[in-house]
Amino acid sequence: MRARGLVAAVAALALAGCSIVRPAPVVQNQTMKIPAGALKRIAVLPFSHRDTMRYGSGAGETSPAIAAELVARFITEAMAKRGIEVIPASDLSTALNAQGLKPTDINPRTAAEVAASKFGATAIMMGQVSRYRERQGEKFGSTGAASVAFNVTIYSADPVQRVWSSQFDETQRALFENIVNAPRYPGGGTRWLTAAELAQWGAESAAQTLPSQY
Repeated sequence: MRARGLVAAVAALALAGCSIVRPAPVVQNQTMKIPAGALKRIAVLPFSHRDTMRYGSGAGETSPAIAAELVARFITEAMAKRGIEVIPASDLSTALNAQGLKPTDINPRTAAEVAASKFGATAIMMGQVSRYRERQGEKFGSTGAASVAFNVTIYSADPVQRVWSSQFDETQRALFENIVNAPRYPGGGTRWLTAAELAQWGAESAAQTLPSQY
């Protein structure tokens, strides 16, 4: 009986502590001074991936190039849900290729000039994926959690300057490992997410940090 009482007391203290500690933010973001109208129409540059990008080698793993495309699509869709007009990466890539430019080799100024002249873009968005590792196992029984990391930056087109950036870096933790942060995940931490689900959650969380007035 005494042992049960001790266990109950420890559990109560843990829950009390969790009610005080706030969950860690999903993304780290920074907002600089945004010129009026700068976020009206954003052109997305194809996302890149680090040459040293970490990803799994097992069945079902996503290649770095495809992972970069997926994250760019997730953040594009998330921005559109915010009511922002977004020029997809495929359109800007076509415009750059027509001028003999490789999207992964140009700087923000050149990209902004092309995006503004071809699409009337008021800003460009660039991003890079540094980790995209798939979960190992099923949603209710995983031997390895999904892990994703990427960063996104928006530059205004006139003048060309960085106005917003966000970074997502997450390896899913089981509910019993961290009862404060685990419930943040889609599904409330009751299941193991795929890398795509984890990346989409990060993209939507990043988009939500954009100022509501633009």
